[in-house]
Amino acid sequence: MQVDIQGQIPAYVRNILDVLRQNGKRGYLVGGSLRDLLRGVIPHDFDLTTNATPSEMLEIFKDFRIIPTGLAHGTLTVLSEGKPVEITTHRTDGAYSDSRHPDNVTFTPDLAADLARRDFTVNAMAWSEETGLVDLFGGQADLANGILRAVGDPEKRFCEDALRILRCFRFSSQLDFTVEPETERAASLCASRLGDIAIERIFSELTRTVLGVAPERGFTLMQHAGCLPYIFFDISPDLTRLAALNILPKQAPLRMAALLHRETPEALRHLTRCWHTPNAFSDSMCAYIAALGEMIPESPYEARRFVCRHFPHFEGALLLRAALFGEDIERALLLTQTVLKDGTAVELRRLAVNGKTLQEKVGVRVEKTASLLACLQDLVWQDPAANRRDTLLAAAHHICEKEEWL
Repeated sequence: MQVDIQGQIPAYVRNILDVLRQNGKRGYLVGGSLRDLLRGVIPHDFDLTTNATPSEMLEIFKDFRIIPTGLAHGTLTVLSEGKPVEITTHRTDGAYSDSRHPDNVTFTPDLAADLARRDFTVNAMAWSEETGLVDLFGGQADLANGILRAVGDPEKRFCEDALRILRCFRFSSQLDFTVEPETERAASLCASRLGDIAIERIFSELTRTVLGVAPERGFTLMQHAGCLPYIFFDISPDLTRLAALNILPKQAPLRMAALLHRETPEALRHLTRCWHTPNAFSDSMCAYIAALGEMIPESPYEARRFVCRHFPHFEGALLLRAALFGEDIERALLLTQTVLKDGTAVELRRLAVNGKTLQEKVGVRVEKTASLLACLQDLVWQDPAANRRDTLLAAAHHICEKEEWL
């Protein structure tokens, strides 16, 4: 399929290419942005490579706002019409002693040498208006056939930068591509090098894999390559439930909960601490799994209780049950949405009485106040009309006398 690349490039990117050309330099669209355009997908951002050196780029774009993203490695970001465009000088990489970053880079005017250092053939193409598509490694054919293939020697590519192993899994998930056998074999041979990669980078690739259109591909590759221990440590994700991922919304905590639903809260918290995740991610994932321990609500009372106990994760928790266990949740979803809209799913803070009132008017002991509030909340879940001050105070007197909480 022929793609009009020129017509797909937005004006703010063409502006950068024009400025380079006016200064006697050549800029090329490259990497994921070009790959996506060739797939008929509009990229979120655009990357360029150029034969201009970093110092030349600083001079050429002196009238633009510039962010020196990684100038030592030849990269800077230029704001064009307020939008960022990352530009990198053609380069070759030195040795990768830390399995992640080149010890040094050498700038070169040779586009071919720059493309040869890239990870996968589908990411190793370039385009300019003057040259058209530059495809030295069969990237266009691999793109058409849905194949991920390392550029050159796959084992060398993965030994240089072990994060490329996880990028391979992630691209397989995001693009729904198969992995060429030698590339897959090399990922397995180099898996242990993932131990050298910062956990934040591993977690970033993991979440992008779980959100892909074909996450079962990515996770199956992880398993076959022996990479799971470097990602999940002592925990074994439930890969028998991979089909559930595509049924769920594209929310990373929810989809991760599907893979980890068998784990204890303690194990999950330990894992998310190892991943250095934001608290919100950890809390949400654990909340979804905790809700699996309850029965699906079948009455308005049960729906009110479920919504309040698991808000705001109640809907995701029901979707998780359906995805994992094939349960019919349509009535439960309707019930929970109904009690949410009619305001009868009463939180503690919306009770007509609070703890201080109960202590002053009823005389409940301080240590029993929380239990009494829970009893009153349950009463309101059963009968929303009971959420009146006088009604709840009368009920509180009765409960306290019965339970001897005075």
